[in-house]
Amino acid sequence: MQPSSSSAEDGEPSTTEPLTVDLSQKLQPLTGLGVDANVHSWKGGQLRAAIDRYTALGPMVWRVIIEKADWEPTEIGPADVIDDSYYRRIYETPKMRDLWDTIAYIESSKGQTVSLSVMGAVSPWMGGTKVLPEKEDFWVRMIASLLDYGRRQRGLTLSLVSPLNEPDTNGIEGPNVGPAQMTELLGKLGRRLDALGMGDVRFVVPDTSSAQGARDDYVPALVADAYVSGKIARIGIHTYSGDAASVPDAVSKGAAARAGVWATEFNAWCDGCDSGAAPADTWDQAFGMARMLLSLVGQGVNGAQMYDAWDGYYEHHGAMGYWGALKYDPGSGTYSPRSAFSVLSLFIRALPSGTVHVGASGAPALEVQAFLDEPSGQVNIVGANPTRSAQRFVVAAGGAQLHGAELALLGPDSAVAHAAIPSVRGGGLAISVPANDIFWLKASLP
Repeated sequence: MQPSSSSAEDGEPSTTEPLTVDLSQKLQPLTGLGVDANVHSWKGGQLRAAIDRYTALGPMVWRVIIEKADWEPTEIGPADVIDDSYYRRIYETPKMRDLWDTIAYIESSKGQTVSLSVMGAVSPWMGGTKVLPEKEDFWVRMIASLLDYGRRQRGLTLSLVSPLNEPDTNGIEGPNVGPAQMTELLGKLGRRLDALGMGDVRFVVPDTSSAQGARDDYVPALVADAYVSGKIARIGIHTYSGDAASVPDAVSKGAAARAGVWATEFNAWCDGCDSGAAPADTWDQAFGMARMLLSLVGQGVNGAQMYDAWDGYYEHHGAMGYWGALKYDPGSGTYSPRSAFSVLSLFIRALPSGTVHVGASGAPALEVQAFLDEPSGQVNIVGANPTRSAQRFVVAAGGAQLHGAELALLGPDSAVAHAAIPSVRGGGLAISVPANDIFWLKASLP
C-alpha cells in the first residue's frame, strides 16, 4: 500500500499520509484519567452498581465531590480547637455518611485513587460566597476536621484534596477566593494538617474555571510560596472548551513542574445539563468529549477527570445534573451507559497511569496521540476521525517493528471489537478508520 493524500466524497474511503510514531520523543507521563463523582447519589448503597461499572475498567482517578461547603451551620468554639463530640454529630449526618460510604466503596477496589473536592459556598457566618478574612481560621478548621474524621474515624486514605472549587467565579461553585488569599489559606491548612499528623496530604489546586486565570494569576502566587508549592500534588484546571491555555507548558518550567497538570473538570459543553434539562444521548456529545481529551493530552496535561460520572442532584445548582456518562433512572434506581461511557472506557483501558505520551506526526486528517507503556513495551495509539470519510493510512514506529497489533473502533455505527491487523511491507500497519469514529491501535515492541 502506497499512502498518499487524496480527497473523497462523503462516505468514500480516503488514503491519508502515513502516521509515524517517534518512541524516542518522550513527552509527559499520564497520572490520572478518571471521573468526577457526586456522593449525593449514594442513596443507601444504590450507587454501588454504578461504581462497579467504572472500577471494572481498571485503576483510575476519582474526583469525589462533597457539596455545599456549609456543614458547619454556626460558629462554635475557638478556631484552634477541634471538638470531637461536635464534629462527630456533623460527620455522622446522612449527607456526610454519603461521602464516607462512597469513598470507602471506591477504595475497596484495587488501584482506585480518590481526590476529594469541596464544592459550593460556605455557611453565611463564614462568608457565604467568600471566606471572610476574620473567619479564615474557622475555614481551615472545617477542612482539617473533615480530613481528620475521614482518616481517623473512617479509615479512609484521603491524601489528595481540592478544598476550593472554581474560586474565580461568583462564589456559588465555591467561595470566591483570589490568588493571594488562596495561598494564605493553603499555607494555614497545610500547617494545621501537619500538626494533626496528616503531613502527607497534598493539594490539587487552584481548580479555577479559567485555565488562563490559573496560568496568569493563581499558579504564580501559589508557587511563589515555597511551603505551599511543596504541598501541591497537581495543578488543577477546568475546561469545557478543550483549551488548556498553555498551563502545562508554564507549569513545566516552574517550581511545580514535578506536579504536572490535571484537567479536573472537562467535557464537551452541554446546554441545560446544569439546570435540570436531560440531554439526548447523542454520539456527537461523546465524540466531542473524546476529541477534547485527545487535545488536552496533546497540550501536555498529565490527567483529566471527566465531568460527570453519573447523573445526580447538585445542591449548589439546586437541580439535577445530567452530565453523567451513566444515565440515572429514578423510577428503577438504576444506571445505564450513555455513549460517553463507552468512549471513556476505551481511553481508561488504553491509557493506564504511568503511560508515557510520545511523539507522533503525519495523518493530518486525523486527531491522534501515541503512547508507550514502558514496562510492557506496548504501544497505544488513540485517535479520532472527524472527517466525513473513512481514512486509510499506514502506521510506522520509525525503525521499530510492531507486533501483535489489534485495532478497536468505536463510533455511531460501530462498537468496540478488537481485530488483528497484519503488518505491511516495511513493518508498518495498514488500518482504516470510518468517519466519526474513535480508534485504539495497540501493538507490542519486540
